[in-house]
Amino acid sequence: MFLDRFKNFKEYKTETTPAKIKLSSNENPFDLPDKLKEKIANEIKKLSFNRYPDPTYKSLKEVIAQFYNLNPENIVLGNGSDELIDILVKAVGDLKNPVMFPVPTFPMYKVSSDVINRPTATFYLDENFDLKKEEIDEALDKKPDIAFFASPNNPTGNSFNPDMINYVAENNVFTVVDEAYIDFSDRESFYKKALKGGNLVVIRTLSKIGLAGLRVGFMIANEEIAKTVDKIRPPFNITLPSQKIAEIVLTEGEDIIKEQINTIKSERKRLMEEVSKIENIKIYPSDANFFLIKVKDANLIHKKLIEKDVLVRNVSYLPRLENCLRVSIGKPEENNLFLKALKEVV
Repeated sequence: MFLDRFKNFKEYKTETTPAKIKLSSNENPFDLPDKLKEKIANEIKKLSFNRYPDPTYKSLKEVIAQFYNLNPENIVLGNGSDELIDILVKAVGDLKNPVMFPVPTFPMYKVSSDVINRPTATFYLDENFDLKKEEIDEALDKKPDIAFFASPNNPTGNSFNPDMINYVAENNVFTVVDEAYIDFSDRESFYKKALKGGNLVVIRTLSKIGLAGLRVGFMIANEEIAKTVDKIRPPFNITLPSQKIAEIVLTEGEDIIKEQINTIKSERKRLMEEVSKIENIKIYPSDANFFLIKVKDANLIHKKLIEKDVLVRNVSYLPRLENCLRVSIGKPEENNLFLKALKEVV
């Protein structure tokens, strides 16, 4: 009775099908080296698990600030960027006013809105999956208080026209630029604009650069907004081990992370070039650690790839993505096996 309104609720779908080659979750395929893991293990031994972590996360904020050339005062930490999305959906504006976001995009914007019965003002991307002013204007007519733009966009992989994002912010809408995949892009970040103040913030995550298991996300905002959001985030939302591991990896493993990112970008270029040579496949541009392809029968090819122990993400259930598959970039040898399997099933 009390949860009846969730009977038909559409949750965020994850891919859990077992497969030897897993190219479905946009993770960094490279694990940390043993030497760095030994350092982490030694430091974890020193932690007092019976104590709460520092609620201000002063040390972790300083490390993230140094890694990304920011100031700690401009950072708010979240249990993954998902938690920050959830907080902003609940906190910004009047809950009777809509949350605005394009379709297709990261499903969590809708999930967080639906949980609290907050209305949404959605609009379609154009044929190249970019922002279209006419569609944006129709969504703005619904008077949203907050808008989300994943750029690079998940699951399409492309970056949005920055002028259109600025246009929304200029229309007095609190604008959130979700840069979960910005580390793999050569496009300019919105973080400098976020630091200037106003009504635009950026959210990022450590998940895509190799620390998905830690669940550490962060928001970049001017000091006033950061201070306010920091008040309303749950206390102790980052575990003590996650905090310590992130600090070690972002300091002593900085060169390793950057090398892995460069490898992923290089493999993305190679893989996309090879896939583009296969007949009956359309491939879309990408600034992320994955790319999108359109095939004749996504359900069948997805199934056939699984039979060959290769798992990609079938996103054909999403609007405007009929017969589309999303392919995460793996290790070189994994990418080779994916290519071989794809050629065979297509």
